[in-house]
Amino acid sequence: MKKARKELHEMVLTETITKNDLPDTFEADYYHKHMDNTMKCTFTEVNEASTLYEYEIEYTRINWFMPRLMAILFPSVYRKPVKKWMDNFKVFVEQQP
Repeated sequence: MKKARKELHEMVLTETITKNDLPDTFEADYYHKHMDNTMKCTFTEVNEASTLYEYEIEYTRINWFMPRLMAILFPSVYRKPVKKWMDNFKVFVEQQP
């Protein structure tokens, strides 16, 4: 009997920072062989203890048919991971001294 082996897939992603005006804004482009996207983040002080973090992510190129179809029919497929990344970023920032 053969055991199935789960293979890990490496993903190569290139980040190009297009604007780094921290602590106010940050913008970057992300390139992958199958898709590209842009990210724009703004940080607005609410009070001494809080910052409003707003982000906009736009998929500018999707090279595969199925992911493109998924983006049209089920856009939440792309929104959910972005929300998870932003929640992880929030936890990271809040743990800083």
